[in-house]
Amino acid sequence: MNDVPMPWYMEPQWFFPAFAVIWLGVSGALAHIGGWASLAGSFRATQPATGERFRFVSGSMGTRFLPVRYGGCLFVTVSRSGIHLSILFLFRFQSPALFIPWTQIETITEKRLLVGRETVFRVRNRWPTFSVRGRAGQFIWQAYSDAPSQHAP
Repeated sequence: MNDVPMPWYMEPQWFFPAFAVIWLGVSGALAHIGGWASLAGSFRATQPATGERFRFVSGSMGTRFLPVRYGGCLFVTVSRSGIHLSILFLFRFQSPALFIPWTQIETITEKRLLVGRETVFRVRNRWPTFSVRGRAGQFIWQAYSDAPSQHAP
């Protein structure tokens, strides 16, 4: 047998540190690609979420051609004053909780999918577009429709 020593980066004690660095790198890159980190500069949540809560929601954020998909890892809370969004702690690096007031929603539409519906909204003067599927999306659509006095001109 040929006893060639293993390179240092292939040794077992380096697996978990390397995995953690890669995980954080990918999570951070997705936060910037999708626009979450950009929105955090203006819409970082400062208060705990109150309102109708939805857990493990699926959705996406970003541009039409390069969305970041969040499959069952979003937490959405809809209140009279706006939408609170956060991500499962495993994917939260560079993605702090957001609170988007209704007055900052520029457009909101509802789309039919093959199975179910999704609500798509855009924040005023910002580039990422959000889509939220299922009951949470329907609740966002209904809450926005029921509160026309809170919409900015």
